[in-house]
Amino acid sequence: MEYEFHVQDPTTPDTVYLFEAIIGALPEATSCAGIFAFASRAGVDALFGQPEMRSFLTRSTMSLLIGLDAITNRDTLQRLQELETEHADLSVRVFRNPTSALFHPKIARFQYADGSRSMIVGSGNLTPGGLRQNFEAFSVVRAVPSEVLDWSSWDGFLTGQEDNVRPIDQEALDRAAQNTARRQGRDIEPVLGAPAQLADSGSATDVEALVRGTSRFLVARVPGKRHRRWNQIHLNRAVIDRFFRVTPRTTQRVYLVECRRDGTFADEEVRPCIYSDANKNLKIEIASHRGEPYPEAGPPIAVYRELHARSFAYMLLMPGDPGYDAMFELTETLPPVGRGLPRVITDSDNIRSAWPTSPLITAIDRTR
Repeated sequence: MEYEFHVQDPTTPDTVYLFEAIIGALPEATSCAGIFAFASRAGVDALFGQPEMRSFLTRSTMSLLIGLDAITNRDTLQRLQELETEHADLSVRVFRNPTSALFHPKIARFQYADGSRSMIVGSGNLTPGGLRQNFEAFSVVRAVPSEVLDWSSWDGFLTGQEDNVRPIDQEALDRAAQNTARRQGRDIEPVLGAPAQLADSGSATDVEALVRGTSRFLVARVPGKRHRRWNQIHLNRAVIDRFFRVTPRTTQRVYLVECRRDGTFADEEVRPCIYSDANKNLKIEIASHRGEPYPEAGPPIAVYRELHARSFAYMLLMPGDPGYDAMFELTETLPPVGRGLPRVITDSDNIRSAWPTSPLITAIDRTR
């Protein structure tokens, strides 16, 4: 039997996120079941948007049981209903808690064709905080066919609580509408017997949790005039290793959120680091300006600010945009990182000095 224990530490570059552990368990699995006390729309969308999950759902079965005591809101349940419609082998149920005690498990289990099993048990919920933003802890246990990984208590719970394990119906939607997923961007755990009675936020992105911010910045001229998909930004190995600190061809992801000019934030983007066998390039895609032609007046400039490990806010500047000339000048004056078009790693002091009104400074620092 194999056993791993991980403390999810978003301040440590080599941390293993619960999100990545779940993704890593999916290849070759024939079934997956999960029970999570809380879920949010952003957590659900991030997990189900991954290619590993989409591939899994084309060949395997999945069941989820989600609690309604707090956090889980109407928008989340409606999204889960949509996913059930899209994937015939996905079953989602909610737990109608008959007591004043808190329904609080966070577990997932996986079955494989050869009879082996694995299980993830920890503190993280199906929310951005639980999956990768919070300090959490979880264990991964793997058992080969000759070893016993006993799930009888799990199955017994589902049998014993059969009357309270319900499909997502109007009663569940109404109950979830009373919950909220926000308090300074952190999951709220209610006092026993006193669930939150706040309005459904209906938000897809937990913005407050995304904008903590370190002082590390990358300013990179964006190549790609010859390429149709120039938003899949080509980067050199030094930038990947020293700034993004992500390993290609693994379950590690880069978590991005675009910062707009007005200081608001777009929906989260969860991206792999792609290695191209054809041209030996490393690429990380962004959504900003998707479908627009590469500008004739000069290269776009991508400015990234690290939020925590493998998580970044970014802006894509075009010639003529506020801050473009100042950021272009930084790529001229600071030492470049690696080969290719200039990319420089710097800090918030340099960015603030060159571009004092940058939303990556003003919008993020006011939330800290």
